Amino acid sequence: MKNFIIAAVGSASFIASADAGVLGYSAFSYTASNGNVVIDVFTVVSNASDRLLNVYNVNLTTTQGGSTLATFVQQAGTATRGWKPDATTSTRSNDVDSFMTIGVDGGAPYEGQYYASAGTGADGNFTNWSSLAPTVPANAGWFLSPPTLPDNVAESMAGMTGARINSNAAAAGSNLGVWCSHFVIASGDVGARWWNATAASKDGITGGTVTNTGTMQMLPVPAPGALALLGVAGFASRRRRA
Repeated sequence: MKNFIIAAVGSASFIASADAGVLGYSAFSYTASNGNVVIDVFTVVSNASDRLLNVYNVNLTTTQGGSTLATFVQQAGTATRGWKPDATTSTRSNDVDSFMTIGVDGGAPYEGQYYASAGTGADGNFTNWSSLAPTVPANAGWFLSPPTLPDNVAESMAGMTGARINSNAAAAGSNLGVWCSHFVIASGDVGARWWNATAASKDGITGGTVTNTGTMQMLPVPAPGALALLGVAGFASRRRRA
């Protein structure tokens, strides 16, 4: 079975205000038993009491600043849901469906499973929110309603498994985050995925709202053993780990 990890490459950037709150993004990825690559994206924050309010102006493309939308797996038979999370199947362990969320439903796992927040809604730019479209529209966004639910409070990411890739050094320095996306990439699909988004958080210390914009490339690359084989064939790509 071919293994892949998600890499953030050198031009990753992050713009942040002087306040605390959002620090960057982290992606945790692994190859599931069916060969699909599963990615969970977190908005990384600085305080345990920070809340993620919404993610917006999201562009998921195949090149940096490009217009070609990246594709992800959508589970067949769920046409009324699409990118909208489902109360029974939208979990972190799901390896056949992609969806968005603002945190964990109820603010804690249920019987060992982390479910996407049922309070997650889409803004007007997310025109295929409830369809099986494999792409996310340009400048799409999603939010939690009401924002006072326990779902959007920071959680520890220390227990996350798989390869962790960070958008910047500040994100790498924190183990606190709010789950905001779950992507599944079809087995064998190794095309680049660029993430560009703005996140708004409520600082748990000051109570202020902080908005931040981050860009990173999520790129499936062969695991080290496969890279060695590529090297023998006369080709190798450099992989950076945050």
